Amino acid sequence: MSAASSDRTEDERRSFASRTPVNENPDRVEYRRGFVTKHQVSGWRFVMRRIASGVALHDTRMLVEPLRSQARAVLMGLLVLATVAGGCFVFTLIWPNSAAANDPVLADKSTSALYVRVGDQLHPVLNLTSARLIVGRPVNPTAVKSTGLDKIPRGNLIGIPGAPERMVQNTSRDADWTVCDSVGGTDAGVTVIAGPLGDGGSRAGALDAQHAVLADNGTGAWLLWDGKRSRIDLSDRAITGALGLGERGAPVPTPRSIATGLFNVIPEAPALTAPVIPGAGDKPAFELPAAAPVGAVVAAHALEGNAQGTLRYYAVLPDGLQPISGVLAAVLRNTDSHGLDRPPLLGADDIARLPVSHALDTSRFPEQPVSITDAVSDPLTCAHWSRAAGASTSSLTLLSGSSLPLRDGVRTLDLVGAGVGGTAARVALTPGTGYFAQSVSGDPTANAGAGPLFWISDTGVRYGVNTEAGTAGSDGDTVAALGLSQPALPIPWSVLSQFALGPTLSRADALLAHDALAPDQRPVRRATTELGATDGGETR
Repeated sequence: MSAASSDRTEDERRSFASRTPVNENPDRVEYRRGFVTKHQVSGWRFVMRRIASGVALHDTRMLVEPLRSQARAVLMGLLVLATVAGGCFVFTLIWPNSAAANDPVLADKSTSALYVRVGDQLHPVLNLTSARLIVGRPVNPTAVKSTGLDKIPRGNLIGIPGAPERMVQNTSRDADWTVCDSVGGTDAGVTVIAGPLGDGGSRAGALDAQHAVLADNGTGAWLLWDGKRSRIDLSDRAITGALGLGERGAPVPTPRSIATGLFNVIPEAPALTAPVIPGAGDKPAFELPAAAPVGAVVAAHALEGNAQGTLRYYAVLPDGLQPISGVLAAVLRNTDSHGLDRPPLLGADDIARLPVSHALDTSRFPEQPVSITDAVSDPLTCAHWSRAAGASTSSLTLLSGSSLPLRDGVRTLDLVGAGVGGTAARVALTPGTGYFAQSVSGDPTANAGAGPLFWISDTGVRYGVNTEAGTAGSDGDTVAALGLSQPALPIPWSVLSQFALGPTLSRADALLAHDALAPDQRPVRRATTELGATDGGETR
């Protein structure tokens, strides 16, 4: 190749010009920046499908396209689903109550009136609790338009008058019941508290071993101490002096009054009287280092408290010595000192070798003298009964103070029927929840699964729960129909009886028909209106 030809080729390469044929079409195509043609998009999609086929199926020939078939199937499924959903929506617009009308419990959308289906009739029902008892399970009402309800044959009004409108069970598994009585102030009367107590401030607190309450229930004086009550004769100076009442010439404190509701909750202990010792005054059957007859009190030093030690007291009984408290020793000596100015002092070795007796009930008396709470500064007395979940025994604690031991957020509710049939003046329960409870006796070891069942509402009303055996849907299924969870919380009858009495909850009673409900014949109190005023006072 000549040099001239080589130079020309190099120049053409450096000044490269497109070899695309010149478009001589008068309607010249103008390409805009950033846009592609549909053929380019189709080609890109084909290449992507081919890549996917090669990766997933290891075949780029694309004789078949199973991946594309799967995508089409998913798309068709979504379209079918959307079509069915749209059809159902249109169906509900045309026949809005056709499905809901088959539900057992219905509610009118416009008035919230409740209805229950019994057979082929729709009955107005007084409350949801009655409807659930009739149906046999804890169903909620389905809202239906009035026009849909009017298409179903109507039956009589049925249900239990006064049954609870709402039954939400408290989640606590521990039983805590408290009955309080105040002799004055805003809390005067009996108050029943359900659930744990609050503490601090002026709230009533537990009585310690050094304090007691002196009360009179109209039949005599009682000493409330250590979770029990003991009858006491305030004219018996042998007893009052030993307990520290009326010391140094001071008069014995005047007992406060006590309500029957609180009095019955506190278990009774033996009366505070001097124990009768057989053979008192006789010589014991064993040799004593000091002259002391049966019924006398002897003492010995114990190396406790200080360097000199403290005195321990022993009662001389026919069969040996029995350790006793200082209070019981004072009772015995105040009753009959047997001519001894002071208890004879024995040595520790003498006590160790002498026989031991257990004839006396030493739990009848406090271990030490007590101080009586003042009814003016501490007018409130409470008895707190408790049993932990799974425990076989219960405990009762006495409290005293100036205000109710309520938790924060809990308020009292005055009962309309206060004082009728032993009903308390007020109750205090957590709003919105009630208690599924079972009645037990006041015995600390009473079986928690033996008594009748009750529902206690947050308005302070107790409803008996009928659990008689029967066929499916009958009274034997009452607990399940109400949606309550076992086990029920134990509650002493002495506490339970102070809640207002409500009707029994049973399917048989729920099915009773009514033309109309008679007005309540008992006097009641009108609900308060704005500014705390009542509309017209009492009515009936």
